[in-house]
Amino acid sequence: MNWWWIAAAVPLLCTVVLLFRRQWITPWQQLEQLVRQITRGQQPRTYLVSANRHAWRIGVALEDLLTRERALEQQLSQATSESRGIFAALTDAIIVVDAEQRVRFCNPAFEQLFAGRAVAPGERLLELTRDADIAENLRAVFDEQTARTVELTRSDKTFHLASVPMKNETGQITGAIAIFHDISQLKQTDQIRRDFVANVSHELRTPLSIFRGNLEMLLDDGNLSREEADHIFTTMKRHSDRLNRVVEDLLTLARLEANEARLQLGPLDLIAFLQHVARDWNKRLAHKSLRLNLQVQENLPPVSADEFRLEQVMHNLLDNAVNYSPERGQIIISASARGEQIVLAVADEGPGIAPADLPRIFERFYRADKARSRALGSTGLGLSIVKHIAELHGGEVRAESELDKGTTIEVQLPIARS
Repeated sequence: MNWWWIAAAVPLLCTVVLLFRRQWITPWQQLEQLVRQITRGQQPRTYLVSANRHAWRIGVALEDLLTRERALEQQLSQATSESRGIFAALTDAIIVVDAEQRVRFCNPAFEQLFAGRAVAPGERLLELTRDADIAENLRAVFDEQTARTVELTRSDKTFHLASVPMKNETGQITGAIAIFHDISQLKQTDQIRRDFVANVSHELRTPLSIFRGNLEMLLDDGNLSREEADHIFTTMKRHSDRLNRVVEDLLTLARLEANEARLQLGPLDLIAFLQHVARDWNKRLAHKSLRLNLQVQENLPPVSADEFRLEQVMHNLLDNAVNYSPERGQIIISASARGEQIVLAVADEGPGIAPADLPRIFERFYRADKARSRALGSTGLGLSIVKHIAELHGGEVRAESELDKGTTIEVQLPIARS
């Protein structure tokens, strides 16, 4: 009888165990597996947990939580990508360091400026920059807990360094941001402005002083002979002409640099143009017994140019060539095609220009031989005007020279298109 009872109870007990396992054990095992997949970053096949409504609710909640987490991760990733894109686009070098001056973040401009490679977080700032002034400035930021700005020079560049402390919610400094703003061009512009003012003042002072001295002589001495009076008036006229040339060149250069000059471009026959220019210079050339040699390539295509401005170019180049050429020397004007450009060149047999001075001869008021240039009446602005006119035409200008062997100035201009 007992055996029959046991035989009947065993299937019932198995059924109860299976039901209990299905209802309470298997769902929680499924939940455990689901959580493991989520923590590993895997995508669960399903979030539905069967047979237990509590476990099913937890599975649905996990799915909703993971969906929100991924949406937040996507937003964070997009924000991070946009931030990195902004920092990468900035030309200013930016770096974030911790209290031990170890790198936490830097943009490509900083890497290019100081390291020349990718910088890993944790590297020491001083080892990257090799500049004690930068390290000292950031150390002062941490010590004084305030922003600092300094100016520093690295190689041939000048930077404005702004350093700002970073604080957490409790007000404790956790790091600092340093921004390196390149002010080299501003410094150069400021220096050019100062040089320009100094040069203009010097150029105007000399003729004005001579005017004043001669006028005082005329006023103080009423018994001057005709010869002495003629000498004074001749001197005043010469310096008046020089003063007029300086003012005219300054006005021309100001218009060119301000883009106020409007070019009347059109196809220009260089052979006829250069012959016309050569005739205008016959008298000046004859004073020094100079020979002018025109060398124009056959079948040369017309150049696209403003005839009036191109005359200014040629007159400035010929003025220099005549002034510096020796008696009975030769000046060569050549024109030839080079690719899509027409190359106009004026070559003289003068003393030449030293290699150190050659890169600067197109600067305003720059003279390789200052004393001789002023004695010859040069304003120091001619080649600067030539450069600006060439660039307005979409061309460029270059110089070749060797001491005691003369100088050649080339002006490249575009060929006229039909």
